[in-house]
Amino acid sequence: MKIIRSLESIQNEFQNGSSLTLGNFDGIHVGHQTLLLRTVEKAKDLGLPSVVVTYFPNPSVVLGKKPNFKYLSSETEKEELIRGFGIDYLVVLDFTLELSKMSAEDFLEKIMIQTLNAKHIVIGYNHFFGAERRGDFTLLDANKTKYGYAVELKEAVLKKESKISSSLIRGFLEKGEMEEAKILLGRNYHITGVVFEGAKRGRTIGFPTANIKVPEDKLLPSIGVYACFAKFDGRDHKGMVNIGHNPTFDGIGLHVEVNVFDFDGNLYGKDVELEIVSKIRDEKKFSGLEELKNQLTNDKEESIRILNFN
Repeated sequence: MKIIRSLESIQNEFQNGSSLTLGNFDGIHVGHQTLLLRTVEKAKDLGLPSVVVTYFPNPSVVLGKKPNFKYLSSETEKEELIRGFGIDYLVVLDFTLELSKMSAEDFLEKIMIQTLNAKHIVIGYNHFFGAERRGDFTLLDANKTKYGYAVELKEAVLKKESKISSSLIRGFLEKGEMEEAKILLGRNYHITGVVFEGAKRGRTIGFPTANIKVPEDKLLPSIGVYACFAKFDGRDHKGMVNIGHNPTFDGIGLHVEVNVFDFDGNLYGKDVELEIVSKIRDEKKFSGLEELKNQLTNDKEESIRILNFN
């Protein structure tokens, strides 16, 4: 998959046309997957490259609607997820105030037609483009004869009578309901970060932890202890992760600390990817180290039980 971050860099890739879809694609949930699969399917039918058009930063950040917006997927995670669907080109538009003021008609003509030469467009029911969010399926359908493309609308994908959306997934994550989030994402939720040196208290009670520095704009599940898989050096390891404030100790700051089972190496400076499977319990303050150690022993047993079935 070729990633394009500047429209000016596009040469002759789309002289014969393209099959494209567009959207924010934050998290690549089950609803997004139908768009991606259909775009690839039409590209193969038409003998054209498949193209995904997305934006960064999220428009709500640039427009000041959600200045503290948290992403379900980092840009790297999003790229890898989209790559997995066999997409040929990922076009990442730099979302600026200037772009936000471009009319839907100009966006269609200058970007989708003149630059990407769209011959088939797949759009989701809840995606809008152009100033004042005027661009939608109705506008695309009204202009298809003028520009010579076909367009199709993908309706919402339903799970348990609810429309799958990034906001619905966020709600489950913020409540620690990882199994519900997994159903909508089609996979377990992932967190990736770099290991840095911490207080090293865990090793004194037999539960050494790796402190993960997670990007500030990444959405974390609710505070608590979770069963997880930790991936580093190309291997998956069972473990448990605490997302919280360490109330038994200083209770200051938000920490992401993973205890990797059956591993006793040095992870400092390494990228670690956490696959969060299930919440075990809320975070709590213990009366002392012995009570904490007993609870962690129980947490580990519960985590292993859960992970053995995933």
